[in-house]
Amino acid sequence: MSLDVEILSTGDELLTGQVVDTNSAWLMDRLWDLGVGVSRKTLVGDDRQGLLAALRETTGRAQVVVMSGGLGPTEDDLTAECVAAAMGAPLELHEPTLQAIRERFARMGRTLTPNNEKQARVPRGATVVANRFGTAPGFIAPLGKGEVICLPGVPVEFKGLCQEVVIPRLAARLAEVPAARIVKLFGVPESHADNRMRPVMDDPRNRGVRFGYRAHWPEIHVKWTVTGPAAAAHADAILEEVRRLFGDSIWGTGKDELAQLVVARLLARGEKVAVAESCSGGMLAQVLTSVPGASAVFDLGVVAYANEMKAEVVGVPASLLQAHGAVSEPVARALAECVRQRGRATWGVGITGIAGPTGGSPDKPVGTVHLALAGPGGTEHWWRKYPGDRDRIRSTAAYDALNQLRLALR
Repeated sequence: MSLDVEILSTGDELLTGQVVDTNSAWLMDRLWDLGVGVSRKTLVGDDRQGLLAALRETTGRAQVVVMSGGLGPTEDDLTAECVAAAMGAPLELHEPTLQAIRERFARMGRTLTPNNEKQARVPRGATVVANRFGTAPGFIAPLGKGEVICLPGVPVEFKGLCQEVVIPRLAARLAEVPAARIVKLFGVPESHADNRMRPVMDDPRNRGVRFGYRAHWPEIHVKWTVTGPAAAAHADAILEEVRRLFGDSIWGTGKDELAQLVVARLLARGEKVAVAESCSGGMLAQVLTSVPGASAVFDLGVVAYANEMKAEVVGVPASLLQAHGAVSEPVARALAECVRQRGRATWGVGITGIAGPTGGSPDKPVGTVHLALAGPGGTEHWWRKYPGDRDRIRSTAAYDALNQLRLALR
């Protein structure tokens, strides 16, 4: 059987722009792997009438509503109260949960205040979902056409409970779990990816296969799910076709992350990388060092904004800076070569450019970036003209350089 699932997110902070709702996007991505498409997402503030109306509307349509937020101890945390009202049931104290909250506070050396007891009150008839990731439990309540699954809005708690409870619960209700595959592309615009995928999507053998795209800047993800007999073999056959279509533009599949892949390849080869960044301001170093174990492959990262620092710290010849300017091929090459030498690394990366919004010229407009990669076989250079604002230009430069390193490590 298929499932009709909706997401209901609550919190004034989500409506004011103070906080971005990452929980919904994360869950939709995981449900896609089950072959479950979320039919609608509703966002409502901390308002009793608004929440009641949203609960009645969503549970009147969907078999399963996953709700995040509003389970905290404060006055504006209204989820349990509103679900109980929609059920026509009272709130009841759940003693095991209260005891778990007391023990958690004791371990943390904190004082339990009366409002924390509010988190142990759930609607009568609801099933409590123990929360080992935080204080507030979740709960599952029968309502409308099916059930509402209420979870804390804190991302680590929401994701943890989804993985432990929600996803297995929904998977158990499906007649079959389809085979899902995803490839991750770099340097291919979404429209180009769609155009190149046409022969695969239009192939009669793939009728009934669900294809989709996700722009995850600066990447594009191509996804498909297959149902029916031999679904896994069919999905893998499509994967081979897609690999032939995109070649080296595919940097990963499934849950791969680009930085993790690069660090793993460096580790496997016993090699190290050093980076010298100007316009990207340390973003490449940050991405690399976000990977556990990166210290085994990364010893040196330099952010050299001023020309004097490019010369004094990294070792770029002052004559190159004077003759060509900081944003140039010779300087990018020198950054890569000098930082490789100073870091005693196998690979050196250099990034220099104009991120804007000011500083551009007719010859070197905003978005101009020079990348260089120095390695055992010499130094390669790439000139780029990135679109977008300052943050996007800087981020794209860092990930582009990381991707060039990935290609060199094949």
